[in-house]
Amino acid sequence: MPPLAAVPDLDRELDELYAKPLDEFTKARNDLATRLRKAHQSQAAEEIRGLKKPSVVAWAANALARTHPDLVGELLTAGEELREVQQRALGGDVEASSELPAAAAREREAIKTLVTAAHRELGARASPATLDRLSQTLRAAAVDPGRAAMLAAGRLTEEWQAVGFGPLEMVEPRPRTKEKTREDMRRLARERATALRSEAKRAAAEARAADRAADDAERGAARLRAEAQAKAAEAERAALELAAAEQELERKG
Repeated sequence: MPPLAAVPDLDRELDELYAKPLDEFTKARNDLATRLRKAHQSQAAEEIRGLKKPSVVAWAANALARTHPDLVGELLTAGEELREVQQRALGGDVEASSELPAAAAREREAIKTLVTAAHRELGARASPATLDRLSQTLRAAAVDPGRAAMLAAGRLTEEWQAVGFGPLEMVEPRPRTKEKTREDMRRLARERATALRSEAKRAAAEARAADRAADDAERGAARLRAEAQAKAAEAERAALELAAAEQELERKG
């Protein structure tokens, strides 16, 4: 029997595997490994057998990549554009600094649209905590080009935690002369404080809106209050980071 006679297209088989309902993943993975072994592909069979079953959040992200590739593409484009703007801003481009809020807003809107779509995909599994972790995973994909490729392929096995408030931490500053170092540090501190202030205001507004919705709702009050608490916690985290950034700015000033 020629190699891979039982598995003519392993890449296609993997796409189908990650597209399976979550409760069917383990059996389908083991069946694929068995067919590979019978096709005399022992090494590939072992690699497939070792594939980790996706978490609920990873499965939801994979589902989005397949059912809404256009929305995922918009997120990854927004993330790439935001990284490019931030790179220019760190390079001293004053115009790029003014473009940062709009670029960050496009990324947030893309994430919000995807999370809304995922709410329908997840059904009863769409708890506030799960959706929040999905949002973090999507943001992490927008931050990191390597993770962006994994999301686009729809083959995540685990969720990710976004770092900070976006891809600013992923941008590598260009070399500076010693004369400019102090001024650059002050400018970067101001930009970060501005971003944190905007994020804190947004999170606080969402927390208030969610709290009002919880008070008004006759059904699902417990779920809405949980969302309000999550947003309030996010606002508090943002406020703490803002305070730290402002202290750092004051120290460097």
